[in-house]
Amino acid sequence: MLKKTTKVKKKDKRSLPSRITNDTVAEHREKVLAGGRKHKYPIQYSKHKLVWNTVFISIAGLVTVIVLLYLQLYVWKDTSDLAYRITKILPLPAGSVEGEFVRYSDYLLYNRGNMAVLKTQGQDQAGDKVAFQRQRAMNQAVQDAYVRKLARERGISVDDRKVDEEMDRQQKDAGLSKEAYRSAVKDMIGWSLDEARDGIRASLLRWEVSFVVDKAAANLVKEVEAQLKAGKSLTDVAAALGERVQVMPETVVPKTNKDGGLTEAAIKTADGTISGVIKPLGGDGYYFVQPRSRDNGSITYSYLKIPLTTFKANFDKLINDKKVTYYVHLDQPAEQKSGE
Repeated sequence: MLKKTTKVKKKDKRSLPSRITNDTVAEHREKVLAGGRKHKYPIQYSKHKLVWNTVFISIAGLVTVIVLLYLQLYVWKDTSDLAYRITKILPLPAGSVEGEFVRYSDYLLYNRGNMAVLKTQGQDQAGDKVAFQRQRAMNQAVQDAYVRKLARERGISVDDRKVDEEMDRQQKDAGLSKEAYRSAVKDMIGWSLDEARDGIRASLLRWEVSFVVDKAAANLVKEVEAQLKAGKSLTDVAAALGERVQVMPETVVPKTNKDGGLTEAAIKTADGTISGVIKPLGGDGYYFVQPRSRDNGSITYSYLKIPLTTFKANFDKLINDKKVTYYVHLDQPAEQKSGE
């Protein structure tokens, strides 16, 4: 009996917590921290693994998206609205010319406009015509890239005011309200108003660049002005300069004729008098006009034209010398293949 009592007392003594004193506090603290570490390290391992899994999945997803985009745009050559929206967000190239990237979105926008015209003609399923229009859209996009390069080098730009003025002029010339103009643009070429603004901006920039780079035409203007000042007629000047200029002895047009400003300049000039040099908006050269006669609804005038040739000649040379790099290889139209 005494032995049993002794055992119980020993058992009770072991179950009692040790007394914490100044001498044992460090030991107790280490025991508590050691117990916590057993739970901390497994959690740290799980977080580490989770981060790596997330990174791996993200990279795999990104690679998948890139591969699908490459297939969609550069292998399958998708021209859908979805492809256009993607390339508007991501500035992907369709090619390059003299170091300037050709915007894939420009190619798709021009192609949509060309296809809308084919559709109105009932020819949007004609393979050769579709191939021709796609190649034409690509050439337009390449030309825009070349224009941007030249414009940047020469500090040429087109501000929003000029774009708005040209859009307003087109709307006014067509006699349409803004909403009707919007619908007409959508029906005819499948563009929104914002896309039409982009097209107008590109066209105006190309017009500005064409005049700036053509030093030969600018010098010829001075030569024509000198001869006119000496009293020569438009016909005399044309005979002296030969093929470098073009002359129209007489043309009759309505006073409301929309030709970039030629008719308007003729109306403002007295009959028999030769105007100063004119750069018609969207035109392809310098003009001098001489009104002959007019009535209530029409005007008759002659003109001398100094054509712009430098930009087109330089661009055509880039194409013919294969200086354009294409990342999207389009099928050639049958007539182009047969002509090679």
